Amino acid sequence: MDDGQIEGEVSVMTGAPTVVFIAGSGRSGSTLVERMLGAIPGFVNVGELIDIFRRVYAGDELCGCGEPFSQCPFWCEVGDRAFGGWSSELVAEMAELQSQVARQRHIPHLLSPYQRQAFRDSLGTYRDRYGELYQAIALTAGARVVVDASKWPSQALALSRSRLDLRVVHVVRDVRGVAWSMNKRDLERPHATGGREVMFHQGIAVAAGRWVVCQSEVDAVRLSGTPTVLLSYEELATRARSVIGQTLDQLELTVPEDELRHLGPHEADLGASHGLSGNPSRFTAGVTPLRLDEEWREKMPRVSQSVLAVIGTPQRVRMTWTNAARRPVEHMGAEWK
Repeated sequence: MDDGQIEGEVSVMTGAPTVVFIAGSGRSGSTLVERMLGAIPGFVNVGELIDIFRRVYAGDELCGCGEPFSQCPFWCEVGDRAFGGWSSELVAEMAELQSQVARQRHIPHLLSPYQRQAFRDSLGTYRDRYGELYQAIALTAGARVVVDASKWPSQALALSRSRLDLRVVHVVRDVRGVAWSMNKRDLERPHATGGREVMFHQGIAVAAGRWVVCQSEVDAVRLSGTPTVLLSYEELATRARSVIGQTLDQLELTVPEDELRHLGPHEADLGASHGLSGNPSRFTAGVTPLRLDEEWREKMPRVSQSVLAVIGTPQRVRMTWTNAARRPVEHMGAEWK
């Protein structure tokens, strides 16, 4: 293995990898979930893989290891294994295919049993390229499970019902927390190497509306037959080890208890990784305190809180039932409850 391998990764991988795809709304904790999973032996997390073709390659953005994409030994080896090297032609082709088959507007077509031949052909090529990419990642990392935090439900649908062993974790955060986070302006995006950029932001009402749509779209992924497990951000922040353990159990990826020892009751010990895009926290490694980010309770106008509470009620009730069903069967000992 070259210098791109992160300490602790396994050295041998046989067969095609399983892909754990993290889906959900932005600012819902997907980067944290991805890194928790990526720290398990035999797992490798790669951040928002979809962004390679959208912005990472073109902007030569920083990998989680701190190196520009073009200079990261890990991603250089992945590109060589998968495609004989990264090229502007390849990236342009994948960006065009993504536009043709994996955007939100294509969800009805992805769900339909009746697809135009041209669409099926493009979709088949797109899936094949991603299959090659996941395989190269697993081989380079020596992993059996690739954790992809691309989030887009349309991407999960585009890759589902194919030869890929795709399993989805649907991360859900209270709509009020998501909307408040999305409403923040002028937050620096440290991924860029070509000058200062700020993170994407939206108004509270728009963010809430998109949150609702996103949850429905991930439900469509589940109804399409792809194994999908709900994971609550609020539950994760308060009992990470049992939530991650139970999520893996439900995905039929159960791991020994000692492989979750990096998750404590109030902190997580997260190693360095080669994650792309996503939350800026991916650039830090070591012990990370776990706490609920509920700034919205104090700073969001009460009227907005009330309106969003109504909007989020169906999903909140669903999560309450899901979490209640999980609690009696703790993955770890009583000290982690």
